[in-house]
Amino acid sequence: SFAFGFLAPRCCRFQNVKAVPPSRKFLESVGNCQDQGENYDDDDDDDDDSTIKPYRNRSLAWTLKYRIANPYETARKRVLGFGHRSKDDWDDAMSSGQLGQYVPNHPDEMYAPEWISWDEWLGVMRTYNETKHLAANVLGLTSLDDYILFVRSDSKRAEGLRIPVRPDLRYKDEWIDEDSFFGKS
Repeated sequence: SFAFGFLAPRCCRFQNVKAVPPSRKFLESVGNCQDQGENYDDDDDDDDDSTIKPYRNRSLAWTLKYRIANPYETARKRVLGFGHRSKDDWDDAMSSGQLGQYVPNHPDEMYAPEWISWDEWLGVMRTYNETKHLAANVLGLTSLDDYILFVRSDSKRAEGLRIPVRPDLRYKDEWIDEDSFFGKS
């Protein structure tokens, strides 16, 4: 049976699981275990236990199990499929129950360590000026052909950057010409 044995101190209910003693900070965050006089390493610089907090009124154990069963990227892919374009749209869908049980109501809290922004979570495209700046100044692209080649050759990165495949079509109202977009004029 699956248990969080690697997280469970000896004082918890997982009696048959051998566990490495957790840090004192972790024990304090769990709150339902008692210190049994063991020596805990308080100098743990790479202590990631403090970055994940219990979700809302749930326990830390529940939160960790949920995050393992439903990791950030899996939940985000599901959310991208819904096509919400704003936080208000998201809130309306949540209140009507459209999103189901496998998407947390407050993903910014559930996935706090991975959280970037609501626009990133919902997959909202960057504005024309943001995309223009990113393409020319950050990615160093100099032509529409280079841009399209970049997006098609590394679609996962382009999706993460939230830039469209064809900026000339996506931003047709703002688009002047290629030279203007790539800062050549």
